[in-house]
Amino acid sequence: MSIERKELMRRIIVFLVCVMIAPLAFAQPVPNTSVVKHTGQTTRAPTQITTGAVKVGTVTAFNPGLRPVDPPSPIVVQSSPDTKPVSYILGKRVRFVYKDGRAIDPHLVRAGTRVELGFDRRHKVSLVVVVERE
Repeated sequence: MSIERKELMRRIIVFLVCVMIAPLAFAQPVPNTSVVKHTGQTTRAPTQITTGAVKVGTVTAFNPGLRPVDPPSPIVVQSSPDTKPVSYILGKRVRFVYKDGRAIDPHLVRAGTRVELGFDRRHKVSLVVVVERE
């Protein structure tokens, strides 16, 4: 091979390597967010929610089912009469308790029950505290 041909091959190889590396060099980090769904619209919530963050509201819809289901049915809570209900995904292990800490059957949580929701690190409901029953 001639020197000119070797130089051309070398330039082609360098060009191809640069083309392959360029997308990695200019990649932008994607913010870590989670999707919170509610009736009517979807909004993005920052994932800086701390473990154990609490949301208080009145249950508008909840179906615990007969057995553990994957994925579990969501619990829909309305924080005040002038806001839209928000649907929260339940974690795999959810504790249902009264305000004083006694366990409660999930089937007793129905529309009209006032609850506090506690969240895990994955922003799924891990604790449902019944504040006031209908």
